[in-house]
Amino acid sequence: MKLLCLDIGNTSITICDYKNEKLGEITRVASDENFINQLTKYNLGSFDFIILCSVVPNLTKLLINYCKNHSINIYEINYKNSHLNLHVDNPSEVGNDRICNAIAAKKLNFNPSIIIDFGTATTYDVINNDGDFIGGAIAPGIDVSADYLINKTALLKDTIYKFPPKVIGKNTISNIQSGVMYGGLASVEGMIKLIDAEIGDESNNIIITGGFGKLISEKINIKHTYIESLTIEGMLQVFFNNQKN
Repeated sequence: MKLLCLDIGNTSITICDYKNEKLGEITRVASDENFINQLTKYNLGSFDFIILCSVVPNLTKLLINYCKNHSINIYEINYKNSHLNLHVDNPSEVGNDRICNAIAAKKLNFNPSIIIDFGTATTYDVINNDGDFIGGAIAPGIDVSADYLINKTALLKDTIYKFPPKVIGKNTISNIQSGVMYGGLASVEGMIKLIDAEIGDESNNIIITGGFGKLISEKINIKHTYIESLTIEGMLQVFFNNQKN
């Protein structure tokens, strides 16, 4: 079966194909209304299914309408067809990407776990021994946190998203780099400790993913596993689980 996975976030869209039981290369494009034009190079009609995980309703509608008009099979993931146990007040409020991350963690035998996804927002998903989603936290992402400073100082984004050699900066750029990157890192390490303390268990597997995940993974001083394809793995798992039913 030949599949194309599309994970639509607020800032970027993650694209990955799946064929011959293997994942292809992960690519990202901007999350805007022109994204369908960038998808045409994938020849969408050649896939058996487009698997969609989205947290952006207007782009979801655009893609579904496009697929409908071009007779392309599309499978949209939601909290109901994921069959994930969500121990929260309003299951429909949990982002589909967070649901897929939890499904993937269970499939990969990482429970219990804390999943940290570094996207437009930095999300913390807490998964128990049974693979159930028991809650989490949402914080401003590194990108969002840096925007104000970037706009005020007219610095390029690529300049900011690097760890400086030392925490104590000696100029404007290294000061901002330190605050954004080391500040973000300290926040993550602190949140993990707070979550562990609240649930009374320090045996949680820490999983890092998302656009800024690799950068943080290289610096964080807590044992963890970095999985770039975590959301994609979860999307495929939901799809195949439902094909069996």
